[in-house]
Amino acid sequence: MVYSPKGDKLAMECMELSIAVDELIGVPKVTLRGQMDDWHDQAMSGVFTGFRDQGTTSLVLDISGLAFAGTNGATSMVNVLRKLGPEMAVHVVASGLSAKVLQKAELGPAVRLYASTDELADYIAPGSEDLTSRWMTSSSDDSELPLAA
Repeated sequence: MVYSPKGDKLAMECMELSIAVDELIGVPKVTLRGQMDDWHDQAMSGVFTGFRDQGTTSLVLDISGLAFAGTNGATSMVNVLRKLGPEMAVHVVASGLSAKVLQKAELGPAVRLYASTDELADYIAPGSEDLTSRWMTSSSDDSELPLAA
């Protein structure tokens, strides 16, 4: 419940986190709406772990309709994305405060940020190598990869 300085009730907002899964250009897409609180990190980790365990190497995460419940909610999202590691490329669609938070978090080369799904669709094409390959930093030691016979 939110109260004014005089003690009057102003409003009560309690947005739950909703998670929807579908596809965008053949890539799994997870859409988050509502409010991300610090205790939602377990649910998010479970969703991402499920995709990784199934061999998914690329994922679209749309958080353009997500608000963070304070710094704890933002920290939870950053921690979940950091746990994914380089084996999964994550294309994150974020706007407003969410985008600013993730830009400042310096999540590494496996996480790329986009302002909209239209921008993401312009960047990628079906069968694009960026969607299916592991991203590596330019300082990586893998300068030569063995070829399969």
